[in-house]
Amino acid sequence: MSTEKQNAPQPAPEPAFFDNPAIDNLIAVTLELGAELWVQRERMRVVEALLAEKGVVTQELIEQYMPSEEMQARSKTERDAFVQRVFGAFARETVKATPDA
Repeated sequence: MSTEKQNAPQPAPEPAFFDNPAIDNLIAVTLELGAELWVQRERMRVVEALLAEKGVVTQELIEQYMPSEEMQARSKTERDAFVQRVFGAFARETVKATPDA
């Protein structure tokens, strides 16, 4: 192995929270999908606002859009509810599927 390869930064290991790596992977997928879905919802909100305000949408207008304070507050409330609905199960107390005999 060359010295360059030995000195090159190594990727950090993925965090492991459970004994079964498949569970960690499923949680990672769930988090990524939730994040992507929220980004799409926010972008759609901007597209709808631009259509209502200007009757036209361009990529430039989307990127430059600055939401009103009211829209920001509504977005925060909706985001908090979204997080609770989608990720709330992670915070629930676990219950055994079958009671101890």
